[in-house]
Amino acid sequence: MKELLEQLIRVPGVSGYEDDIREFIRAKAGAMGVKTEEDNIGNLIATVGDKGPLVMFMAHMDELGLIVTRIEDDGSLRVRKVGGIDDRTLVGRVVEIKTEKGEVTGVLGLKPPHLMTESDDKKKVVSWEEVRVDVGTRSRKETEKLGVRVLDPMVFKKDITYLGKDIVCARAVDNRMGCAILLDALGELKDRRLPITIKFVWSVQEETGLKGAKVAGFTYHPDFMFAVDTMTSTDGPKQGETYEKVLLGGGPAMRMFDNYAIASPKMRKLVEQVAKANRIPLQYGSGGGTTDGSAVQDFGALMMALGIPMRYTHSPTECASIRDMENMSRLIVKLAERIAKGEKK
Repeated sequence: MKELLEQLIRVPGVSGYEDDIREFIRAKAGAMGVKTEEDNIGNLIATVGDKGPLVMFMAHMDELGLIVTRIEDDGSLRVRKVGGIDDRTLVGRVVEIKTEKGEVTGVLGLKPPHLMTESDDKKKVVSWEEVRVDVGTRSRKETEKLGVRVLDPMVFKKDITYLGKDIVCARAVDNRMGCAILLDALGELKDRRLPITIKFVWSVQEETGLKGAKVAGFTYHPDFMFAVDTMTSTDGPKQGETYEKVLLGGGPAMRMFDNYAIASPKMRKLVEQVAKANRIPLQYGSGGGTTDGSAVQDFGALMMALGIPMRYTHSPTECASIRDMENMSRLIVKLAERIAKGEKK
């Protein structure tokens, strides 16, 4: 799981540009002997079984990033954000631009204090509209020769580190953890012949409006839907006291409330029973943001969003526990088994 997660993190997949990560996941499923299909918006779907209630496990495979919006005469690039990136995290970063000619490296520079004048506000946050990406050229023509074009996507360079042995720290832990968990659970369930139909869905464009989830919900109308995502923890420094503690290493969390959805009460009871019966640690979460579950719930599914507790969401240093990841995969497998035994809607 740890190795798989690292592999997934390093593959780019900005919202709307998920081709590389989709093909990586498709290849991993294919290596298990599982066929996948791709719908028109770009979701990747693996189906196990063909009878009984339809159970959907969904994890989004897109990540935050930037796209090129203009090439300046001096060769630098203007950009726009894709997804909820905090402007405070932009400057001083290395980016990798995907072009038709291959990867181009750039940096989001910051005006050094040596060149600042009294009129400069040193405390001002540089907004994304003011950011320029330096790709080492001095003219638009030179930049175009590198293969860079308007609308090319870019991701922040991925550095993977660990705090101790269990806590992984990187950009795009949200939601490559969910992608890895679904692949792991798929491997456990693919040959089980349970009397249910399971659809594992790796969705697109979650970070920009749950677009892939809406298509999947409309297409399949699942009976049970579990959104497998991350959950902002409350155990880091200066996280406040508004919410109950959600701890790294404390187990998967039920995202009962967020900005756009309330999980199904019947699903809370189901998840609690399964976790207790199998001695899987479980936490409860209520906070901001949302998940793919809110979109699929609109099509009548019993829905529960399950989150891996994570510190510093949407930052370059997203932190989460490998142990929580393993427990989440176990929980998914046991939920499928319980529903197969006749859990009613």
